[in-house]
Amino acid sequence: MSSMVWQKMVTGRMVLRKDNPLRNRKWKWRRIIPLQFWMIIAIGGAAGGTARAGITVVPPKSGHSAPSAAVLAALKMLQARGKTLHNFSADLKVTVHHLRTDEKDMNIGKIWYLRKGGTTEFDIRFNMLVVDGAIARHHADHDIIFDGRWLIDRNGAAKIYRKIQLVGTGKKFNPLRLGQGPIPIPIGQSPAMVLREFHVSVVPNQAHDEAGEAAKAQFIHLRLVPLDKRAFAFIQMDFWINPVLALPVKIERIDPDGTPTVAVLSKIKINHSMRHNFHVAAPASGSGWTVDVEPLRASTSGSIAK
Repeated sequence: MSSMVWQKMVTGRMVLRKDNPLRNRKWKWRRIIPLQFWMIIAIGGAAGGTARAGITVVPPKSGHSAPSAAVLAALKMLQARGKTLHNFSADLKVTVHHLRTDEKDMNIGKIWYLRKGGTTEFDIRFNMLVVDGAIARHHADHDIIFDGRWLIDRNGAAKIYRKIQLVGTGKKFNPLRLGQGPIPIPIGQSPAMVLREFHVSVVPNQAHDEAGEAAKAQFIHLRLVPLDKRAFAFIQMDFWINPVLALPVKIERIDPDGTPTVAVLSKIKINHSMRHNFHVAAPASGSGWTVDVEPLRASTSGSIAK
């Protein structure tokens, strides 16, 4: 799978706010992650993030209706989960449907997430690519890692290693907070913050089976639509939340051109004994890899939260 396809898949399109200072970096998030989680797991606010300069909060539209009790209950549940979630791991499937060609690409792998103190780390590892139902690559060997300071994209199949520093020494940054990172998920964030950015609704439930097995919980279907359509490069985000875990088990992002990207989590383990290395060394010189390392520039470091 080409680097461009991956970028559109897991970040797909950019989901950073358009006024986010990271977007002005030479090497942007969109060149690494799609929906990312990303498609996938954004733990912000109480989960260890702090606001950064340059983020403009969009005020509610005039006449915007008050959120329903169901919406407030769901957002409060996610906010509370952010205070208790220290780590998790899960199997991951990310599918993008290319509408022009009607081709569906599915990347299959695993995600690890760890929060310690004010530092967030994650590793998204894909080991299989399926195109239109047929296995295109058995060993994708692709990692996207954030170790608290550096964001690393290691593509073993293409022999490309890219590394960009997002956080200066002694500073903290949560790459998963709404509007700041590649995966806007309202976990650990106040309902008021979410409602100032999005129109939020609870979609009536339908029979849903996220992991190919009999559903064991009645999922809460939460839909977020940006109040300012210019602020995010997506027009809708949907979350299917397992109320027992208080975590999304499925996320769907719709791009402005209608392209859907879907991430599904299964075999989720929360707050368990995790021993995972969130660091990967750069390939040795002369190994045939393309290596691109970009330290944090002085002009950029001021925009990262302390």
